[in-house]
Formats: sequence, C-alpha cells, structure tokens
Amino acid sequence: MTLQFQNELGDFRTVITKPRQSNTDVQPLKTGDIAPFFSLSGGSGDWKASNFNYPKPGSGQSVSLLDLVAEKPVVVSFYCPCWGRYAGPYLESLIRLNDALQQIGVELVVLSIESPQALARQGKQLDFLFAHDADQQVSRQFGVYNEDSPVWDRVSGISDEAFIPAVYVIGSDRRIEYDFLDENFDTPIDIDEIIAQVWSLIPVELQLNDKPLSRLNTYAQRFVALWVLGFLAAAGTQFLNP
Repeated sequence: MTLQFQNELGDFRTVITKPRQSNTDVQPLKTGDIAPFFSLSGGSGDWKASNFNYPKPGSGQSVSLLDLVAEKPVVVSFYCPCWGRYAGPYLESLIRLNDALQQIGVELVVLSIESPQALARQGKQLDFLFAHDADQQVSRQFGVYNEDSPVWDRVSGISDEAFIPAVYVIGSDRRIEYDFLDENFDTPIDIDEIIAQVWSLIPVELQLNDKPLSRLNTYAQRFVALWVLGFLAAAGTQFLNP
C-alpha cells in the first residue's frame, strides 16, 4: 500500500507499507514449559520488566527470575486495567493471592501494560512486585500477548492491546509447574489450587520456617494441615508395615 503524508510546509512524503505477515495464533506457555528469562529494574513503585539481566544506568535495583526462584517458587501473573469489568475482580483476586503467598514467604510478580505510578494515581496501592512491561517484551515471551492475535478481536468490551489473563507458578529450574489462562475472560483465579501447587514446591525445611501455624491465613492453614495429615498417615503406614 502507498501512503502520502503532508508536512507543515506542504511537502508530500510517500511511504510504502508492506502487508503484515500473519503469525500463528497466540500460544501461551503451559505447565511443563520453561519460563523465559526476565528481570526487573527500578525499585519499589517503579519496577520495569525486560528480557535483559542488567539494569539501565540510573535505574536503581535489579532482580531477575533466577533470583526470585533461588530458594522458593515464584508466582507470575499478567494484568491489564483495560479489561473493563473483568479487571477489578481479577486484581482483587491477586491481592488475596498475595496475602496468602506472603504468609509462606513466596513472591507474587505482576506484569502490566500500565506503570505502577499510573495505578497509584488511580488510588491502587499494591503490596507486591508490580512491574511495567512497557514494550510487551516479557508478555510476548510467555505467549500471553501477540499483536497478530489481539484480545480485542475476540472479546467484546476490550479495545486496547491487552494481555491474556494468566497466572504461572514457576519452580527453581524455571519450569512452569502450574498455569492459569483465561482466554475467554470468564473464569476466576483458583487461589486454593495455586497455594497447593506452591506449597508442594517449597523444600520441607523451609515450609514452617518462621511461620507458626497460628500466623498463617486460612489458605496456608488448610495446606499445612493437609501436609501434616499426609505425614502422619505415611508414618502410621510404616509403623503398621515395618
């Protein structure tokens, strides 16, 4: 296609555009896949996400996916305030999920096309690692964003280029151990299931470290109780069948 643009002096400039090469439909990563490397730079209230392992000059702190999974699994989610009525309940679910994860010392990282400052101006104060994926670098790598398969082309009420709602539990070897993908925007986050998956990946020696049962919230209490019952059942079986 040939286009002509006229500048303020009245001069015309001709631009020839090539048809966009159509890629395959977006294929988000699933359980069993290896999570792509990414890092965060900046600091509290101003984290930025990228595919690189070094902060830009003057960008402050830096933390990578490898740092996040060094001792315990990490939970990574993608969020967009442009999801309309879906966005509010999703964000509330992330807040409740983070409350449960903090009780067992696990980080929640949320990547968004909105900056932390923009959300703060909307009155949203978030107590987890919230990072701006400005150029969709990381979301493309996870497969939850693809300009050739836009969300707005299949889901009514969404006009911006947005992520697919997603939550991943990532283990120490960067393998995805759990995925939640809501491509139709009609399924809530299952907090119980996520906590169960996270708990199963935490080394036994760290599971109750500095976290007495009385201080754990209801989600964590439930899975601590299940773990203890399973241990007692296994011990009883060994005693009966020496």
